[in-house]
Amino acid sequence: MTPMTIRYHRGLAIAELVIGAFLALTSILTGQGLGTAAGGILVALGVLMLVNPMAKVEPNEIQIRNPLGMTLKRYAVASPTDLRVDGKTLRQASDGKKIMSLGFGADGSDVAALRSQVTGQIG
Repeated sequence: MTPMTIRYHRGLAIAELVIGAFLALTSILTGQGLGTAAGGILVALGVLMLVNPMAKVEPNEIQIRNPLGMTLKRYAVASPTDLRVDGKTLRQASDGKKIMSLGFGADGSDVAALRSQVTGQIG
C-alpha cells in the first residue's frame, strides 16, 4: 500500500481551539476554575488534533492513533485488496471487522485519497 496520513477534520480542530480559548478567557474573567480547566483542555485537544494524525497507512499496516500521537491499534495489511470502504467505515475485507470510521472527524481529502486507493486497486 502507498503510505499516507489520515488527519483529523481541520474545521473541527479549529472549532475546539476557538471554543476552548473563549471558554478559558471568560472563565478567567469570572473566576471559575472549572471552566478555565475545561477551556484549557479544549485548547490542548484542538492543537493536538491539528498537529497529530488520526491514522497512518504504512506499506504493511494501518496504525490508529489518538490525538496525543500514540498508536492505539495496528492492523496488518498486505495490499489494498485486504480493505474495503463500507459507507463511511473502513473494514477488513476478510472478516468485515471495523478498522475505523471515516465520517465526521476525518479530513475529507484524506478519506477520498484512501477510498480511491482501496477501490482503485480492486476495480
